[in-house]
Amino acid sequence: MDFFYHESGLRLPKSVFLLPVFGAILMPRARLPIPIFEDDYLHLAPDMAKEAVYVGVIQPNIDENFNIKNPITLFSSGTLGRITDIVEVEDKRMIVNVTGVCRFDIEEEYVTENGCRKAVVGYERYLQDLQELKDIDFDRGRLLEALDNYFYKHDLTPNWDEINDATDARLISALTMVCPFNPREKQALLEMPSIELQSEMITRLIEFANFEGVSPSLTRH
Repeated sequence: MDFFYHESGLRLPKSVFLLPVFGAILMPRARLPIPIFEDDYLHLAPDMAKEAVYVGVIQPNIDENFNIKNPITLFSSGTLGRITDIVEVEDKRMIVNVTGVCRFDIEEEYVTENGCRKAVVGYERYLQDLQELKDIDFDRGRLLEALDNYFYKHDLTPNWDEINDATDARLISALTMVCPFNPREKQALLEMPSIELQSEMITRLIEFANFEGVSPSLTRH
């Protein structure tokens, strides 16, 4: 197997199994539980945990022209995740818990003999993910004000202690994953080359949702 070697000494696989997850993205250092139902992936899951350790979490690119008879296309970028554990919750269903490591771009995609999708990936565009970022250059006060208005409009009670204690980078990462943006907005956030640009986009999406009086997933652009 080929690897990408980072200056920190981290070794990342160049070829990874892909786990398509509609409507959800995985950010570096964040955790995501992924339910698995498909027979091919159920059969492969134990081997993935034992041998691969890493998987590529990626969104299907589904639009109004989607036809179930055709193979589902994927977005061109996703996130390498490390499998921490696999829990069998019931017959023919598993939960794979994955921790994000680094985003990637797909360079080549193919299907294995077991019917699972794999890809050769490149990490060069997202090497910032491999650094621990604490403070970033963005207007945190503006974002928190927009969040406060959003929570008030939707009668939500957030844990402000947890929000205020989070570092800038972890706050942006968490909001990118949990806010109810639509799949294309989430993908656009995922592909932002810097966390500063992510923070600006998240702030604008929430401000627009407050202005329109709808959830971020219903915003119109």
